[in-house]
This record gives sequence, structure tokens and C-alpha cells, in this order.
Amino acid sequence: LGGEFHLSNCISDEIGFLYLAKGLSVVAAEPDATEELVVVKVPFAQALAMVQSGEIKDAFSVIALLMMATRI
Repeated sequence: LGGEFHLSNCISDEIGFLYLAKGLSVVAAEPDATEELVVVKVPFAQALAMVQSGEIKDAFSVIALLMMATRI
């Protein structure tokens, strides 16, 4: 979806990259023993509304959704 994103440049040099995946299929999750994984499928318009309302707060998810919104 666009070059590199600096996720916490004041604390670390962590860099993230966003990609758009197509043609995926649903498979059973295999989280690590210490992970709790919750997957929720929502329409794209609803996900954007969740960003605007503050329900989605994860910065990387917000960046991805807003970048996709500019491509539609």
C-alpha cells in the first residue's frame, strides 16, 4: 500500500510495510499459547467508520484503512 512506515521512531527504529492481499481463504487459526486471537470481519465502510469513531485505535490498522480509502 505504500513504502515503509516508522512505527515508533522516537523509541525504536521499527519499520513496518503494508500490503494488500487478494484471493485469500479462511483457515483455522493457530495462535501461540500466550496469544488471544479474535478475528472480526466487517464491511470496509464500517471499518472506516470505526476509525473515525475511535473504535479502531491501532495506528498501523488506521494507516492501512485510510490508505485503502484513498485508492477506492
